[in-house]
Formats: sequence, structure tokens, C-alpha cells
Amino acid sequence: MHIFSDSKRKYFAKGRKAVVASILAGVTMLYGCTRFEAETPKKNNLPVKSPALIQQACAIPADDKSSDLVTRLDSTLLKTKEAKGWSVSDIDRCRHKFPYRFIVVSSSPAVVIGLPAKSSSDATCLSVNCLRSKRFIGYYEVADKFTHVPGLVWFSPEHGARLFDVPPHANSIFLMLNGKTVRLKKKGNEWMLSKR
Repeated sequence: MHIFSDSKRKYFAKGRKAVVASILAGVTMLYGCTRFEAETPKKNNLPVKSPALIQQACAIPADDKSSDLVTRLDSTLLKTKEAKGWSVSDIDRCRHKFPYRFIVVSSSPAVVIGLPAKSSSDATCLSVNCLRSKRFIGYYEVADKFTHVPGLVWFSPEHGARLFDVPPHANSIFLMLNGKTVRLKKKGNEWMLSKR
């Protein structure tokens, strides 16, 4: 013998179905939010993305064909083998940090000198003429002179995707790129763009 009438049994049956349906919907929604792969390594109880997944997420967009100087400099550096080894930013895992203080000494033809940076503060721009990189963490400083330090490098979009060492004993640099010349002279401990 049942204690409840037929109408009360139907009411409770509908209520149980609604509760079960609510629980299943909640579990399904939470499953999508909290699902982690069993083999995913964790750091500080957070999943760590594998380098392959980061590379997929950080796919390099096709070259921008614009004539913007920063775009041309970034595109050239992205193609160098050296840039692939630069440390990745803690803030933006898709962008590498400049290990150099880059100085644009000529815009036509584009010639950039890199002064090795011992720390991230060394890689910051020291003048008001700074161009922020779009694909790296750092700036390109625009100047016609800079202080000599060991380990100087240079590159130019007009000369290919490669960083070239400046010989430590050099007192001048003469470059002919696309029929135009750029000459840098060392006077004492300072390099200067030569007008001639």
C-alpha cells in the first residue's frame, strides 16, 4: 500500500527527473571547464603547455608587405636562426625578448646595430626616438651614434636574415646595400654615422 496518492507520486517523479537533469547539465558544463589530460604535467597546480602547443598558438602571421620600418626589421629578425634561441617573455609567451639594444643608424638602407644587453634594462630604449617592436618584446632606438661595447652585431633587411658580427678591432664599417652606402666610424669609444 502506498502512502501517497497518484497525483503526489507524479509530482515527486517529475521533481526527481528535474533534479537529475539539472545535475547532469551541471556536470556536463563543468566537465568542459575542468577537463585536463591525465598526462599533462603541472606546475603550481596549473597545467603546463607543451612547447609544441605554444608554437601552434604562436603561429607567425604571413609577412606584412607594408613598407613600415618596424615591420621590415621584425620580419628580418624573425627569420634569423639567432632569434629562435632568444628567451621568451614571461608576459607574452608568443614573443621573444631582445638580447640586444638595437639602434637604427640608417633607415634607407635600413641598418641596425645591436649592443649586447646583460639584463632586460640594458635592452630598453635610452632616447626619445624609440620604435616599439610588434613581434618582439623590446624597442628599436633611432640614433646616429652609440657607445662601443664588445660583441656588436648588425643586420639589414636589404642584406638578408642574418646577424653579422662587427669585428672587435674594426675602426670603421662600410656597407653598400642596394646601391646605397652606409659608413660608421669609431672615434675613441663612440661609433658615429659618417656623412661621407
